[in-house]
Amino acid sequence: MLRRGKPAPRPADQDFGTSPAKTPPPALTGSVQLIPAISDAAGPEPRPYAYSLKPEEEEKFRTRMLALAGEEVRVRSRQLAAEIVGAPTSATNSSRSGKAAAAKGPQPTFDNMQLRVFDLSNSNEPVLVLTTQARMPEAAKAAKSDLQYYVTVVARNDLYGELHKAFSNVTDSQHLDVSPRFDLIDAVDVDGDGRGELLFRQNSDAGTAFVVYRVIGDRLWPLFQGTPGQGIIN
Repeated sequence: MLRRGKPAPRPADQDFGTSPAKTPPPALTGSVQLIPAISDAAGPEPRPYAYSLKPEEEEKFRTRMLALAGEEVRVRSRQLAAEIVGAPTSATNSSRSGKAAAAKGPQPTFDNMQLRVFDLSNSNEPVLVLTTQARMPEAAKAAKSDLQYYVTVVARNDLYGELHKAFSNVTDSQHLDVSPRFDLIDAVDVDGDGRGELLFRQNSDAGTAFVVYRVIGDRLWPLFQGTPGQGIIN
C-alpha cells in the first residue's frame, strides 16, 4: 500500500497479506489482454493507427477476409488429408489444389474471430488483420474430427478497393510443435519513424515468442524475430 507523506499508524486489524487469508480470493477468469508499451524519450508524437470504419464497411471487409481465410483453411485441410493417404504434397500440387479448393469444397466454420484494421503509414490504405479459429465439416475432417485450425491473414486494401493478401499463417491443434500460431498484439512504432508495424505473439509447443513485421507493398517483412521464452524486445 502506497501513501504520500508520513505514514499513519497501521490499525491492528489491517491485513497487508502477511497473515493467512480467512477466505481464498476468487479465481481469475477470462483471457489475458496484452498491451504493448514503447519507451523512447526522443521518439515521435504517438498517434493511433486504427482505421475509422463505418459499420457497413467493416462488414464488407469481414466478409472478404473470411473468404480469404476459408481458402487458406481448405488448402491446409487438403494437405493434411493427402498426408493421411500418402499422396504427394509438393509445393506445386499444394498450389494447384488450393486454387481448386477456393472455387468449391466444404466451407469451414469460424469461431473467436477478431478483425483489426489499421492505417499504418498514414496513407489512407487500410491494412486488415484477421485472426480466427476454424473447423471443417465432419465429412471433410474424417479421422481428424477434433482438429481445430488457427488462422491469421493480413491483407492490404489499395486506393482502388482491391484487396491484396500480404501474409497468411494456418496451423492446427495437432501441429503446434512444427508450426506456431500467430496472435496479433497491436500496431506499434518500434523504430520511431512514425510508421506502424504489426506486433504478433507466436504460440507453439516450445513456448511463446514475439515477432514484428512491417507491411511493404503486398508482403510482410520481419524486423524482429524472438525465440520461445524471450519476452522483451530490445
